[in-house]
Amino acid sequence: MDIQGYLETVRLLPRDQASKCSQHNVQKDQQQGMSVGLVLVALGFMYSVHNLIAPNMTAIAKLFHMNNYERDAYIGGELTLFFYAPGVLGALFAGILSGMMERKILLAALACVTGLSCLCTATVSTFRGLAWARALTGFCIGGALPVVYSLVGDWFSARKRASATAFVSAASGAGVFFGQCIATVLGSLDWRWPFIIVMFPCVAIGLMIYFMAEEPVRGGQEDGVEKLSSMFKHNGIKYAPGLSSRHVRALLQNRTNLIVIIQAFPGNIPWGVIIVYMHDFLVQDLGLPTHSALGAITTLAASAFAGIFVGGFVGESLYGASSRYLAIFGGACNILRAVPFYVIFGWTHYFGPLQQSSETAFYGLLVAGGFVATMASPCTGAMLLNVNVPEMRGSVMALYSVLDDLAKGFGTFFIAMIVRIVGGRATAYQLSLLIWVFTGVGMLYTWWSYDDDERQMRKDLDEAAMESMVLASKHQAQRAVRDCAKAAGEAHLASRNHNNFHDRFQQPRQELRWPRCHNARRHDLHSGSSSATDCEGGLGLATGAGTKEDSTSDCVASPAGQAASGASSGANGNARLGWWRGSDFPGRATNRHWEDRDRVRRAAQAAAEAMAAGRKR
Repeated sequence: MDIQGYLETVRLLPRDQASKCSQHNVQKDQQQGMSVGLVLVALGFMYSVHNLIAPNMTAIAKLFHMNNYERDAYIGGELTLFFYAPGVLGALFAGILSGMMERKILLAALACVTGLSCLCTATVSTFRGLAWARALTGFCIGGALPVVYSLVGDWFSARKRASATAFVSAASGAGVFFGQCIATVLGSLDWRWPFIIVMFPCVAIGLMIYFMAEEPVRGGQEDGVEKLSSMFKHNGIKYAPGLSSRHVRALLQNRTNLIVIIQAFPGNIPWGVIIVYMHDFLVQDLGLPTHSALGAITTLAASAFAGIFVGGFVGESLYGASSRYLAIFGGACNILRAVPFYVIFGWTHYFGPLQQSSETAFYGLLVAGGFVATMASPCTGAMLLNVNVPEMRGSVMALYSVLDDLAKGFGTFFIAMIVRIVGGRATAYQLSLLIWVFTGVGMLYTWWSYDDDERQMRKDLDEAAMESMVLASKHQAQRAVRDCAKAAGEAHLASRNHNNFHDRFQQPRQELRWPRCHNARRHDLHSGSSSATDCEGGLGLATGAGTKEDSTSDCVASPAGQAASGASSGANGNARLGWWRGSDFPGRATNRHWEDRDRVRRAAQAAAEAMAAGRKR
């Protein structure tokens, strides 16, 4: 025996298994990476439609023969309302559907409809048509973010969700910036061109998601579901989620949900102030030239973009150390971000006009403010994903997105009301920043609630998974019972058919007689004489009782008589012989009868066992 060869084979076998497993994992990771990339690109293209109108408001106003006042009132006001209001409905609608159907199909449909709405926007000829086209666009874009967050929650584990949500925020922000650049460059030729250009990638990426992206296993990144799935893997059973009143009660009783959602409303009111009024404040109050103000806004946006990535990776590291550190980090960032903007809005009061102070320090303050202001955003998204069961994540993120947009819109209205009361825009802006301080302090409270809520989520997930598996087992047992009952019914029907055939077969067999003889050699009971007769060929059937001589006659069918019978009445005899030869022997039919009865008995026993197993489960 070749010992060396044997040992070498044994040594290589585990490596072969490991290589197959590693190859499968690599393919799975590649498929997931491609799916994540497609989803982020789709989100970016969809969000690029946000700012396709803002740089070209004047050109659109000229198309509809509007003056400057009507431009600001209709295009800047009503058209914006028609865009954001349906987004609230779209977010709620998509959030609910994301817990009930395949998310990749839903996102692909939203992306394709967004592209079609861009085509409708580019072909409108009336303001009413433009408003309805923008409403459809807002509905689709509003529904995209909850679906993407739901997918991210099932693609990444709890440890990696902070960095994953950072990429989601970065993709949406990059999309808005890309759309504004496209609208600025191509809008100078015709305001319709940006919509036509964006339409094609939206439709194309939607189709790619439908055909190429993978639908992640719902709850596949949760520890409890992975253990239960491995226990029941041999039965082919997996976690099948469903929405119920219990999930709604769990959502409302979740303290972390309530605290984090407060970060959206009223927590994002200062963001509305910064987005809407920052540019005008830099020009009018601080005296910056227009190009310098645009550079300051770009600096603020770039630092905010960097803060999203850094906050995501820092939150991921903190969650690996302790989940409570994630709450502390998010609360501290939400409090500290108020400080740089408080100084920016009060710059003239503290340092005088910007021309007489250091612009370098001012731009450094903008960088610090934008960087710190967005560091907590990935952490809040990760916390919402970690404390909610998979089928509710889309709904929760939809609620967060709706309140976020509502806060930004309400912030501008709120500031416009209190400017005259407090005596100036700078003071009103500074007062709005106090909301960041209060909500940041509230987020620190998740230090005590986050672990309990995450533990409760895993418990609810385990219970839901067990219920789903029991229900699937019950359905399998019921299906087995139906199959066995169907087999038993078919066997019983076959047995009845054989029994009926057997009865019909036995009745003529009891009437079988020897062939009747006509003019044959017959023994006369009285005279003892006999005569020659013709006999029917083969076996025949007695037609009645007949006479005494007929009933007691001893007929002998000679070969000559059989030949004569075949010549005289061959049709009748052949018909009877054909009936006899085409039938089974009676003993064989009886054997089939008992086989069918045994088959019915076995099928009934299997059905009873399957029913008993179903009741136990």
